[in-house]
Amino acid sequence: MGANRRERRQHKRAPAKILIKYGNAEQFFTDYIQNISRGGIFVPTYNPLPRGTHVRISFSLPGWDRLIETEGIVVHSIRTNPQSATTPAGMGIKFQAPCEEHLELIDKYVDSLLV
Repeated sequence: MGANRRERRQHKRAPAKILIKYGNAEQFFTDYIQNISRGGIFVPTYNPLPRGTHVRISFSLPGWDRLIETEGIVVHSIRTNPQSATTPAGMGIKFQAPCEEHLELIDKYVDSLLV
């Protein structure tokens, strides 16, 4: 299954530890991004938001002075499974209509980590 998931990904993904703020009208959270690509992020958390939840996202890439603010949607949500220590709890958030400048910054950041 891991290979199939990688094959489905359209963009290069890199591991990261980036502070993120996200939320909607009712809730606000601060966590860390575990990995990032031009298409979205994975945020490990024991309380992932439900699939389909729309969120407002803001974060800064290490070494860059620009704040990236965009909309996102939770595309997968993984709850903790005590029988499977290999599946991390968390959620995948797909970026919704980020500006091209932010996408280019994310691409440069990901490329710098994958060298």
